[in-house]
Amino acid sequence: MSKIARRIGSITLATTLTITAFAAIAVTGLSQSSAETASAASLGAPPPGPGTEPLHGQFVVAVVLGQSGSDTADVFAPYDVLASSPGFFVYTIAASAAPAVVDGGLSVVPAHTFAEVAEGTAPTPDLVVVPAVNSPAGPEEAPAREFIATQYNAGARILGICAGSRLLAASGVLDRLRATSHWSRIAALRTSNPEVSWVTGQRYVQDGRVTTTGGVTSSIPGSLKVIADMAGDTEANRVGESIGYPGWKLDGPTAMPIKDFRFEDAAFFLNTAFPWGRPRVAVELKDGVDEIDAAALFEVYGYSQGATTSALSAKGFVTTRHGLVVKTSILDGATSTVVAGELGAPGSPQGFDAAFELLSRSSSSSVVQSVSKMIEYPLDQVRQERAPLIAQARTSLLLALGLLLAVGVGMLPTIILGVVRRRMRARA
Repeated sequence: MSKIARRIGSITLATTLTITAFAAIAVTGLSQSSAETASAASLGAPPPGPGTEPLHGQFVVAVVLGQSGSDTADVFAPYDVLASSPGFFVYTIAASAAPAVVDGGLSVVPAHTFAEVAEGTAPTPDLVVVPAVNSPAGPEEAPAREFIATQYNAGARILGICAGSRLLAASGVLDRLRATSHWSRIAALRTSNPEVSWVTGQRYVQDGRVTTTGGVTSSIPGSLKVIADMAGDTEANRVGESIGYPGWKLDGPTAMPIKDFRFEDAAFFLNTAFPWGRPRVAVELKDGVDEIDAAALFEVYGYSQGATTSALSAKGFVTTRHGLVVKTSILDGATSTVVAGELGAPGSPQGFDAAFELLSRSSSSSVVQSVSKMIEYPLDQVRQERAPLIAQARTSLLLALGLLLAVGVGMLPTIILGVVRRRMRARA
C-alpha cells in the first residue's frame, strides 16, 4: 500500500511541477511580449510643432493621448482621416507636454495639454477623439477622464475608437447610451458598466453626440461617418475615396459578423506566449509619411505577436503628412529597415494592405486571419504570400520544446529519488 501511495505521490508531484514549469515559461514569454510592445523610444528634444491655428469655419478636433500608453492606429488612423478634410483642424492633446507612448516603440509629442484648453490658450474642440489606453480607470488617466467629461458636457462631440470606449465608460460619458467597442472587450464591459447598452456586430454606433467604433480599423468608417455628419456627405465621400478602406460606402451597411476567439486563433496565442526567435522588423519613418501608413506595420505585427518592431528615423523625430510629431529611435545606417509608405514598387499596396502582405511572408495564414479579425480589416484585396515552413512552425517547435522542458522539470525529483535508491541498494 505504501508503494502505491509513493507512486501516486510521485506522479502528483511530477504533474504539479510540469504544469508549474510550463506556466512559468508561458508567463515569462507573455512578459517579454508586453515589454517589447511597449519599448521606449529615443531621447532628445522634439522639433517644434506646426504651430498653426484653426481657420474660420474649421471644426476643431482634439485627439487624446493617454499617459498609460495608447494604441497606435487608434490615434493615427482617425487623425489621418479627419485631417484629410480641410474642414477640420486636428491636433493631439495630453495631460503633459512630454511625448506620450503609443504601441510599437514610438511616442507622439502632443500639440497641446488639457490645461491649455482650460486656460483658453489652445483651441476648444468641437470633437474629441478617444483611443484605447492601457489603464482607462487608473489614476494616471484621471486628467483624461476629466477632460473628456468636461468637453462633452460643454457640447463637444465624442468619437471613441475601439477599446477607447473603456476610457469613455470610466469618464461617465456613456451612461445610459448605446455604444460598442472591440468585440473582445464587450463581455467584460457589460459586467463592469451595465449602465451602458453595449452593441455587438457593428462597425460603429451613434447615440446623440457620441460615436463609438468597433476594433481598430473600424475607426476609419466611424471617422468618415463623423465627417459626413459635420461637413456633409460629399466631403465624406471625397475623403473616403482617398483613404480607400476596402468595401466602404457611406450609405453601406454598418453590420458585420459577431466575432469570438476560436481554435484557429491558437497560433496567435502561441506567438504571444512563446516570443523567442521571432524576427525583428525595423520600420523607418520619414517626414511626410502618411499616418495610416506609419501605423499599419506596428499594428499588424503588434497584434500578430509574430515579430518585434522598432521605429527608426534619421533624427529621432519625424513630422507626418498632417503634422503629427512622432518620436523614434535614431536610425543606424547598418540596420536593414522597412520604409513605411514605400513598400515595394510604385503602385504596390500601401497601408494595411501592404502590412498584411508583409506579415504573410513570415507568418502562417491562420495568424494573418486572426490579426484581420482582431483589427477588423477585410483581406479581400490583400495579396498573401506563403511563409517559409520554418517560420510557420516556429511557435509549434517552441511549444514542443517548452513541454519537453516542463516534463523534464516535473520528472526531475523522480529521477533523483531513483538514483538515490539505486545507490542505497548497491551499498546494502
